Amino acid sequence: MLELAVTASIMALVTLGTLSTLGPVLDRMRLISLVSDFHSSLSYARQQAMRRGYRVDLLPLVAGTWRSGWCVAIDTNNNQRVDNAEPVLHRSAVTPPPGTEISTRLTDSKRIYLSFDPSGRPRTASSANVPQYGSLLFQLGQQRSKLVIGFLGRVRVCDPDRDGAAC
Repeated sequence: MLELAVTASIMALVTLGTLSTLGPVLDRMRLISLVSDFHSSLSYARQQAMRRGYRVDLLPLVAGTWRSGWCVAIDTNNNQRVDNAEPVLHRSAVTPPPGTEISTRLTDSKRIYLSFDPSGRPRTASSANVPQYGSLLFQLGQQRSKLVIGFLGRVRVCDPDRDGAAC
């Protein structure tokens, strides 16, 4: 009986030790999935703009925040919101987990959106001649990942903790 109690105690300690190190790993996997889905949606919006020959937008499902998810839509009235009459081409498959922070640093910082013109270049809502470029920082717990959108619409993912100034 004593041996069984000692074995159970050791198993409990090993399990507790494993669970404490598992949290950051799970956060990292959730963040990778989230950034991957956002990157795919962004690429899809760009590809659809070039294929269709008119502006296509990546918009938050809830105006002003990416926390509830996003969609690729044709924003016919240019208000950076998904309205009932506007066609939605794609909805995000991944909802950001609770505690996720998504901060944007884009050319047009007044509203949260990304738009692509028929050439595949990002643009602001105010002008087809002003590019919308910059970055989005995704953070969950201690894990961080950044999407950098270039002047021509190309997107790259980097790790601000590992890549430093290059990110």
